[in-house]
Amino acid sequence: MVMENNNQKTNEKLNRLIDIAEDGKEGYKNAAEELKDANLKSSFLRFANERSTYASQLREIVNQLQGDAEGRGGDSIGSLHRIWIGLKAALTSGDEAIINACITGEEAAVKEYKLFLDDSSIPESCKPLVKGQLNGIEQALQTIKSQIRE
Repeated sequence: MVMENNNQKTNEKLNRLIDIAEDGKEGYKNAAEELKDANLKSSFLRFANERSTYASQLREIVNQLQGDAEGRGGDSIGSLHRIWIGLKAALTSGDEAIINACITGEEAAVKEYKLFLDDSSIPESCKPLVKGQLNGIEQALQTIKSQIRE
């Protein structure tokens, strides 16, 4: 019963990361459609593909733990973030506003991933994959931030 309960909690937390990855995928796809800079478009589409892969990998872990990988298509915070990107892009029509919105989203993702990794109730077997994904998100964040300085 305790193991089942721990797996259930782990699955819930993994599903949260799946939602974050799905939100990132949709956010990057939407942002790429609005960007004027071709190099940024290419990077953002690559980041969208990475997030899609992350969600699939996380679903595999949930399935291994005999849980349900719920495809909620993103949580309400992420959905609001996608809406904000669209609104901000429409109002300001500038790449910098889109970049700033993506930075906000990635910083939120980094925070959630770190909370997951710091949770002692999460089985260690789940952590290497999540740590690798966190590294990818942090690299994307650095890439995006470097665009503002140029």
